[in-house]
Amino acid sequence: MHAPDQPDAYRKSYGQTATGSHAHTYALRGIGYPAEAMTATIQLTVPGTLRYRNIAVRVVAEAARLVSGSVQRDPTDLLDNDVRDPFDTAVVSAFMEIFNNVAIHAYQRQGGGLIDISITPAERELTIEIKDHGAAFDLGGVAPLPAELDEATLPDSGMGIHIAKTMLDEVTYEPGPPNLWRLRKRLPANQVASGRS
Repeated sequence: MHAPDQPDAYRKSYGQTATGSHAHTYALRGIGYPAEAMTATIQLTVPGTLRYRNIAVRVVAEAARLVSGSVQRDPTDLLDNDVRDPFDTAVVSAFMEIFNNVAIHAYQRQGGGLIDISITPAERELTIEIKDHGAAFDLGGVAPLPAELDEATLPDSGMGIHIAKTMLDEVTYEPGPPNLWRLRKRLPANQVASGRS
């Protein structure tokens, strides 16, 4: 099976995967992958500062695309990392909030530690584990959102946790060391991943 509308050089660079007529396939930049390839865990370790957030976000965005089947706006532009699919946007937004929480609160903007990220794409869900060895976070200390939100009632901190919980199906935290955040997002039951055949 070759990726349609892809230049030959692009297909040669990324390879091709043949799939049977009954196999599920997943599109990553227009290239089909068999369902069995979806269970590998992606691991990344970055310094615990905001400077390295964008590197981690790019990896998470591409892992989200594996699940949603979304494709880049311009598949021939390898630098086009625009995230528009609702599943991808939710995963990336929530991940960024938790990464910020680790860099700002666990490592107190001082760095000095690492953030270990494990990303497991599955057929219809994405699980991300984020580990750090910084100060533990008091999840119970996050103020609940007021019933009516406006500038006067917005809390000074803790909004990132609310954003993550709103965007994802599951957000859990286990204080350590190591501290462990577990994020999970499932494709809605009625959503067929775009780009899948």
